[in-house]
Amino acid sequence: MPAYSQDELASELTNKYILNDQSSSGMMPSARILAEKYGVSRLFLREVLAGLQRQGLVKAVPGRGVFVRKPHMLDTAKNVHTTLRQSAATARHLIEARINIEEQTVRLAALRATDEDIAQLEVALKSFDDATELLARAKSDIAFHSLIAKATQNPVLQVVFGSITTLTFEIMLRSLADAKTMAQGAPLHHSILQAIKAKDPDKAVAAMCKHLHIAEDTYESDFDIPLSDVADRVIKQSFGASISIHEVLDAALKDYSMDILR
Repeated sequence: MPAYSQDELASELTNKYILNDQSSSGMMPSARILAEKYGVSRLFLREVLAGLQRQGLVKAVPGRGVFVRKPHMLDTAKNVHTTLRQSAATARHLIEARINIEEQTVRLAALRATDEDIAQLEVALKSFDDATELLARAKSDIAFHSLIAKATQNPVLQVVFGSITTLTFEIMLRSLADAKTMAQGAPLHHSILQAIKAKDPDKAVAAMCKHLHIAEDTYESDFDIPLSDVADRVIKQSFGASISIHEVLDAALKDYSMDILR
């Protein structure tokens, strides 16, 4: 009988190699070393590591080993997305939440954004401006807003915004598919970025506030029906039924560093 249960060994590995970051290279010790150290079989260890991988804590790379996975802004998004899709959450509810979160993120971004943060925001905004179809524009839009959260240098705010990223992406598809909403909202991205570059938090908040309130005047009946119904309709009309929001969102952010600071 092994000295550890699977849950106990998972907790031990998490505390030692993930939370305490003892694997400075990012790679955990080999299966042989870990199995010998903890007195378990390699099969038992593989089952434990597989559980950690399902939680997004480690990543197994064939032929190389098991690596500690850096915390990412999207880690909580899938669970929150599933939970809220089961509720009667509406665009009104999401926008109220975004106003409270993003007015604070943009204020802190204006005070704390690094040159690298600003460079990434400029890349995302140029991609948005250059996009010629809905999905490409939405990918750049969600990247822009996610990068603002990252520029706060606050891991809690990064996680909080990250948790609603999937829902936000869906509502962006609705906004960008609407010519009136798009025409009013798109230019404000430049106002937001200019305020961040000028380190002017008041102007940044004013521009973000105006940007987020546009839907109140343009969504009409879509504002108060379940967000899942709105998103499903837009996705079906624009892309058919085969699209996976989570895959699209991963692709949207893959060119930007969204790892949470440790």
